[in-house]
Amino acid sequence: MFKRIVFSAIILTASISAFANPELLSPDEANHGNFQLIETIEIKGDIDDSIAQLIDKSLENKNGQYYAIDTIREDISQETLTLVIKLYNEPASMMKDQLAA
Repeated sequence: MFKRIVFSAIILTASISAFANPELLSPDEANHGNFQLIETIEIKGDIDDSIAQLIDKSLENKNGQYYAIDTIREDISQETLTLVIKLYNEPASMMKDQLAA
């Protein structure tokens, strides 16, 4: 019984870290670093919405490790906010090097 509880706790902890939100990168770091572009996401919201909340909500179920804000546009006449986010991963070779260290 104790082994099942410990095993379940380990699995739960591992799954939580696997679905962690991506971390913010600067656009320069993303463009000049060694990152792989996974997806470009366009997020639309109300002009009064929080940019951070829009990003967090949109990236909740994404598998990327990092994101960079590419564009922020406001349309005052329609009261909309549009964000373009680029989602990145580190190349697998870099992740192996970090694990070995």
